[in-house]
Amino acid sequence: MLLPWVRLHGLKDYGDLPARLGKFDRLRMTFNLVPSLLEQIDLYCDRKTTDQHLALSSKPSAELTQAEKAEIFGTFFTANPATMIDPYPRYRKLQKKLQDCNMNAELAARTSSQQEVRDLIVWSNLVWVDPIYRSRDPFRDLFAKGERYTEDDKQALIEAQYAILKEIIPTYRSLMDAGKIEISFSPYYHPILPLLCDTDAAKEALPGITLPKNRFCHPEDADRQVALAVEMHREKFGRDLSGMWPSEGSISEQMAAILVRNGIRWMASDEQVLYGSLVKSGLPSNRYSPHAVFSFNSSEGAVSLFFRDHALSDRIGFVYSSWDTEKAVDDFLKGLHGLAETLGGTADDVVIPVILDGENCWEYYPDDGDDFLEGLFQKLEADDRIETVTMSQAVERVKPKPLKNIQAGSWINHNFRIWIGHPEDNTAWDFLWDARHALTEFKKEHPDYDPAKIAHAEKSLLVAEGSDWNWWYGDEHRGPQNDIFDRIYRAHLSSIYTSLGLKIPKSLLTPISSGFPESYLTEPEGTVTPVIDGKLTHYYEWLGAGKFDCRKAGGSMHRSDRVITQILYVSDEENLYVRVDFNEKAFLVDNATVRLKIEIVNPGQGDFVFGPEGFISAPEWAGDPSGISCGVGEIAEIGMKKKIFFPDERGEVFFRVGIVKDGEEVELWPQGDPIRFQFAGRGEEIVWDL
Repeated sequence: MLLPWVRLHGLKDYGDLPARLGKFDRLRMTFNLVPSLLEQIDLYCDRKTTDQHLALSSKPSAELTQAEKAEIFGTFFTANPATMIDPYPRYRKLQKKLQDCNMNAELAARTSSQQEVRDLIVWSNLVWVDPIYRSRDPFRDLFAKGERYTEDDKQALIEAQYAILKEIIPTYRSLMDAGKIEISFSPYYHPILPLLCDTDAAKEALPGITLPKNRFCHPEDADRQVALAVEMHREKFGRDLSGMWPSEGSISEQMAAILVRNGIRWMASDEQVLYGSLVKSGLPSNRYSPHAVFSFNSSEGAVSLFFRDHALSDRIGFVYSSWDTEKAVDDFLKGLHGLAETLGGTADDVVIPVILDGENCWEYYPDDGDDFLEGLFQKLEADDRIETVTMSQAVERVKPKPLKNIQAGSWINHNFRIWIGHPEDNTAWDFLWDARHALTEFKKEHPDYDPAKIAHAEKSLLVAEGSDWNWWYGDEHRGPQNDIFDRIYRAHLSSIYTSLGLKIPKSLLTPISSGFPESYLTEPEGTVTPVIDGKLTHYYEWLGAGKFDCRKAGGSMHRSDRVITQILYVSDEENLYVRVDFNEKAFLVDNATVRLKIEIVNPGQGDFVFGPEGFISAPEWAGDPSGISCGVGEIAEIGMKKKIFFPDERGEVFFRVGIVKDGEEVELWPQGDPIRFQFAGRGEEIVWDL
C-alpha cells in the first residue's frame, strides 16, 4: 500500500454516516461498498499492511532522515485547505512555512525543528478524524492541545485510528441486521463491467471513438468480478447480495445478464443513461421520468433498474458545501416536495433515487458535513410527506416500468470516455490485453504449474481490471499522484508475468502517463493587454496568458455539469486581466440570476462580482471602482488596476473564480489552493520558475 486513502477515509467517512443514520427511527438508506475496499480495511485492522504516510507517521521524529522529512513536507498537506487546514492555526502555519519556501519541501524540512515535523505529522492525521469521534480520547485532548505534541501523543493517535477502522464493518452489519440499511456492492475490484465484457461497448454512446488496438472481450472476467462480490457479501453480512451499483454506474445489456445470473435483483445508473436507453428502445425520452423503478429482461431474466436524480444528487455532492446549512437542507426538502407536486402519484408509483459519492464530497463541507447531515436527517425524519426506503424496499413496493433496451454508458456523460479512447487509456487497455493473453496461453501450455502462483497472477489481473487506473489516465483528471497510480497499475501487470516466471515486457517499464501532475495550470509567459469586450477579438489576444484548465482539474471527483471550462490570467504594466470561458457561449448573458465572482484570498479577502450587465460590486477595501472594467459576451473579460491590490503595484494576488446562482455559490475553481499571480514593478520582469 503506497497511498493512505483507505485508512484516512476510514477515519472520516466510512463509519460516521451509518452510525449517524442509526440514531433515527424512520430513516432507511442503501450503502454501496466496494469489496476490495473492505479487504483493505481488514488488512489494516489485522496489522498486515501499512502505507507510506502511516510508516512515516509511526517512525520516531528524531530518527527521520532528511529525505523523509522532505517527503513529509511534500505530501502531508494533501487535504482541502479551506476546511481541513485553514481552521487549525498550527497546521496552517506549517503550510505557510512551505509556501514561504516557494513550495520547496527540502528547504522547508531543512529549516524545520523536530517539533515542527512532529506537529505536522500529528495534524496531517488528526484532521481526518470525523467530528463524530472527536469527543473520544485521545482526539479530544489532541485537538485542544493544538501543538508541541510528544511522541506519546503521536503514537496514541495512531493506535486510536485502528479502533475506528475496526468499528466500520460491524457498524454496517449491526444496522443491516436491524433493518435500517441495505448494503449493496460494486464488482469486486471496481471494474467497468461493460468494457470488460467488450470494449466495443464504448461505441454505443460514441460511435466515432478511437479504441485500443486489441479488442478486450472477456465477459467471464466480468462474471468473476461479480461472483467474488456476491461471495464476500455473504461472508461479511450473512446474507445474499440483492443489488449492485456497478462501478461508476456503468451498465449494458450484456453485463445485466451477468448480474442476473449471479442473483442480483437490482442495479443503478444515471438518468442520462435512461434517456439514451429510451431512445434505443424507440420510446420518447421526454415522456418518461427517472423517478420510477424500471425493469429490463436480459437473456438470463429480469433485473430492476434505478436512475439517479442528477440534479438533487449533485446538489449534495457539489453545491451545498458552500451554503448555509439550514438553507441547504431546506433547499433539498423543497426539491423533493416540488417533485411530489409535479409527479403526483403515490409511493407505489414514484421513487426518487438520490445517489452520490459517499466519501469525497464531505471534506468540502465545514466539519465534514456534520451539521448538514444532522440537519438533513432530522428534517427527513420529521417530514410525513417523505418516506426514505432502501433500494430493495423500492423494488418490492414500486410497480416497475418495462425498458426494452439499455444503452451502454456510465453516470458521467452517459459514455465511457473517461476510461477509454485517449491514447493513454488505450495503451493501458492494450497492456491489459497483452498480460491476459500471456496468462491464458501459459495456462494452456503449463497445466501442472504451481496453483498458488497461477492464483496470484489471476488476482493481479483482476486488480488491474479496476476502473480507477484509467480514471487518472488521459486528460480528464490530473493530480499530484498520477505517476504513483501509473506505477502501481504497471506493477500489477508486471506481477502477472513474474508469477508465471516470464520476462516482464519492456513496455511496462516505461510510464503510460505522459502529462505532468499540474498540467492543468500554466503560468503566464509575459505581459498581454487584451481588449475587454467579452469576445475573442483576435486569435492572439490572450496568447501568453496563464491558464487554469477546469476540465483537467477534476481530481478524485468528477462533475459533468461544470459551467466554467477555463480561466486565463495575465497582466500588463497597470492591470491584472482575467478571462473566464464557459461551457455555453454567452452563459453569463443568458442567465439573469447568475453571477460571476473573483474571490480574492490575498492581499485582502472578498469578492469582485459581475453579472450580465458587467461589474456589480467589490470589497470595501478595493476603493474606487473606476479601476475595474468588464466585458460580458461569449466570454467574460475583466480588468482590474494593480493599485486596487497594492498601492505600489507590487505584490502577489491569490484568487479563485466562482459561479453564484440565486445568491448561493454553485461552483468554485480551483477547488484547492488558489491561483497565485505575482505583480512586477514598472519596468521589471517576472521570470516564472517552470
